[in-house]
Amino acid sequence: MIRVQFKPGGQTGQVWPGTTILAAAEQLGVPISAPCGGRGRCGRCRVFAERGCAEPTQAERDLLTGEELRNGVRLACEAVLVEDSQVIVPSDSRTVGGKILSEDVWQDVALAPNVTGRVLELPAPSLDDQRSDAERVADGLGVPPGELQIDRRALAELPSVLRANGFSATVVMVGDVLTAVRPPNAEPCCLGAAVDIGTTTVVAYLVDLVTGERLATASDLNPQARYGHDLISRIEHVQRAPNGLDDMRQLIVDAINRLLAEATGKAGVRRRDIYEVSVVGNTCMHHLFLGLDPTHLAQSPYVPVTKQAMVVSAEDAGLAVNRAGSLYCLPVIAGFVGADTVGVLLISRIAERDRPVLAIDIGTNGEVMLWSGERLLVTSCAAGPAFEGGEISRGVRAAEGAIERVWLRDGTIGYSTIGAARPNGICGSGIFDAVATLLDAGVVDSTGRLLDADAARGLPEGLASRLRGEASDREFLVAENASNGDGEITFTQRDLREVQLAKGAVRAAVELLCAEAGIEPGAVEEVLLAGAFGNYIDRRSALRMGLLPPVPLERIRSVGNAAGAGALAALMSVEERARAVELADRAEHIELMGNPDFQVVFADSMIFPEAQA
Repeated sequence: MIRVQFKPGGQTGQVWPGTTILAAAEQLGVPISAPCGGRGRCGRCRVFAERGCAEPTQAERDLLTGEELRNGVRLACEAVLVEDSQVIVPSDSRTVGGKILSEDVWQDVALAPNVTGRVLELPAPSLDDQRSDAERVADGLGVPPGELQIDRRALAELPSVLRANGFSATVVMVGDVLTAVRPPNAEPCCLGAAVDIGTTTVVAYLVDLVTGERLATASDLNPQARYGHDLISRIEHVQRAPNGLDDMRQLIVDAINRLLAEATGKAGVRRRDIYEVSVVGNTCMHHLFLGLDPTHLAQSPYVPVTKQAMVVSAEDAGLAVNRAGSLYCLPVIAGFVGADTVGVLLISRIAERDRPVLAIDIGTNGEVMLWSGERLLVTSCAAGPAFEGGEISRGVRAAEGAIERVWLRDGTIGYSTIGAARPNGICGSGIFDAVATLLDAGVVDSTGRLLDADAARGLPEGLASRLRGEASDREFLVAENASNGDGEITFTQRDLREVQLAKGAVRAAVELLCAEAGIEPGAVEEVLLAGAFGNYIDRRSALRMGLLPPVPLERIRSVGNAAGAGALAALMSVEERARAVELADRAEHIELMGNPDFQVVFADSMIFPEAQA
């Protein structure tokens, strides 16, 4: 065994020779960002290790400069430890928490939960009334004795609770199942939790199902990101690792249990009083959480294992709530249109409008929903990680120090960072602003090309001096005095191409759904932006980039974490669950890859709009 120490945290332990730095970090609980899933592709897991490692791999020689290698820079996923070593993890290579959207735009939902509490006053048995305890409870509930289902654990508690309290008791029902028996003076503490499992983040809401009050919210990054920030990377891990599916499932189950512990701690209640959990997520997250093989989601014709709403015992799901509790997973629509989309459709009520409405949930995988007034159309597009900072040279998560706003003022660029800290990179909202600002400034043309040196001479000095490099190495200096390695935050020609690919995919999905419905994109009466991007991005920047159809700014509205709000609605009302199933059945999935016009529309959608006169 060899000894390895990580700084600045100081975590120290022993690993076998031949272990990569990334694997050692995982063993010792050191968070290192590896957006490509540790496959030596992205070059984002840079660390410093001056000794103790084998010779650089080909991937390291391709992704790191000679100077970096001479200075001890290594890729954590590639560098193999062969003797005692000390590894320094710089701030821009650490996986850290950031802004996670947990707020939502709530619609009024009539409280009709699947979990209910009742206080029963029952007659005591006698020689003339020798009904069983279970029959007595069934009569008190108005249920035929042969039809009442009682959980075994509740049945075991029943005789002592009844006799200790003069045949009065509080009972908790989960659906048609009597799940718990308590003394009559006990509060009918019926709690529920709604969970939104996103590719990037996980959010849990704790709710009192007696009053409908939301008690607490907890959120964190999805720990599955260690195997890649995108869905395909995670599916590939399931395929290639001996216990890949079990690993992925356990990671998300553990994460949810941690969030439930945090939420109940905040609210001062017990996890054992949570009797039901409702869950949404894209189809891949849904499958991984349930332990269903997602392999075929990544292979044409992209078929899920199941589409129907799922009801599973909480104990079987591994959730640390009441052992007799229940898990409800909303239905999915298609291989890449999941329960999160159903949640958005459910809470936004777009299919109840009398005019065309477009809803977009933008993330690594983007979902687009269109209500034409008659038809409900849905599709998905692989936007990739660019909007979240992945594949962007100086891209970072939305955490302290990330540039979140960029603007043009007095002929030069200004910016602000999260927490007013020194800049360490640029996050999604900053990327949107940067592109829109460079377009407005004339630094980028409609094809996405940064101006060359000759053309840049016509720009104000405050802009021209920030342009440097040639051809594909062209870049624009956004910020100096940065806290990263070279003290600068730049936006490169390659970064622009990544943004174009992402925004082209989303806009093409919008165009093709509108064509299918027979309406002009500009005729959409309302555009709803769901998720983190809908909440944090500047709507003007999204329009300027051409991500959205050309509609007036006032028609664009953010709806917060609508997927999570949909999970809450399903938790709080069985009627909303029925509506979710109906919406999933009603939605028409449009497969973009099978559309002969897709490539042409996609190419056109990559072009940036010309500046308005």
